[in-house]
Amino acid sequence: MFKGWKGTLLYLLVIAAALALLLSFWWAGRAAESEEGVHLPILMYHDITDNPLEAGDYALTSDQLEADLRALKDSGWTPVSVSEVLRYVLEGDPLPDRPVLLVFDDGYRSFLTRALPLLRAHDAPAAVSVIGRQAQQARAGDGGAFMSWDELQEAAQSGLVEFVSRSAGLHVYCQRSGVARLECESEAAYTQVLQGDLQRMTALCEAAGVAFEPVFAYPYGSLEPLAEPLLQAHGFLATLTSEEHVNVLTRSADCLYLLGRLNRSAFLQTQDVLDWMESGR
Repeated sequence: MFKGWKGTLLYLLVIAAALALLLSFWWAGRAAESEEGVHLPILMYHDITDNPLEAGDYALTSDQLEADLRALKDSGWTPVSVSEVLRYVLEGDPLPDRPVLLVFDDGYRSFLTRALPLLRAHDAPAAVSVIGRQAQQARAGDGGAFMSWDELQEAAQSGLVEFVSRSAGLHVYCQRSGVARLECESEAAYTQVLQGDLQRMTALCEAAGVAFEPVFAYPYGSLEPLAEPLLQAHGFLATLTSEEHVNVLTRSADCLYLLGRLNRSAFLQTQDVLDWMESGR
């Protein structure tokens, strides 16, 4: 193309200028991403049923779940794992464009029998929030509503599933709503209750040999100001609420706390879910 050393030098200068231009665009993109953050919608699922008559606020049909998974792919959304989200914020690892996190609350057995086959078909990772007491009481094949520790291990072997904590035994709605503090409860008494539950959950997971990500999903979405510092002190790097807002991830660890989620009710259409996800962008 060029003749002689002058031509070679000019050619090298052109290449160097082109590379410098590309690098400037790349750095500008990284800077913009760092300033604006990455939008992360989180979809909250519960039970999955094959009977439309059983569908409701906290139960979705298999057909609806499959419609969601198809629509996410067709709309350019990429399901990501909890660990990928943590690594993006804490270690600087990249995330795909338009990431979305799928979380199945409470550890229903229908996750193993109905949801997981669909996730496999669409190569979509997901997280399951586990109630320790329910997993401890369940037995594989007992016909109950929740997965046992052995069944959680089975789900983990798919390579698509990670687990987060839903508490050991505070997912009850009686005198106390989840981790909410009682009206006349002292700070010391509340601290003892929550720390005791967290320690029990850790012991249950270790005894069962089931690995958990350091993430806590608030039972019933009941928030408590005293809970956040206690959860962080226990080693949790992220907390999930039931507040319906799209999250913005930055490189600051603080952005991982009190993450919002959309409850995927059977009364919503898949397009409603997509519209909500887009609303936060």
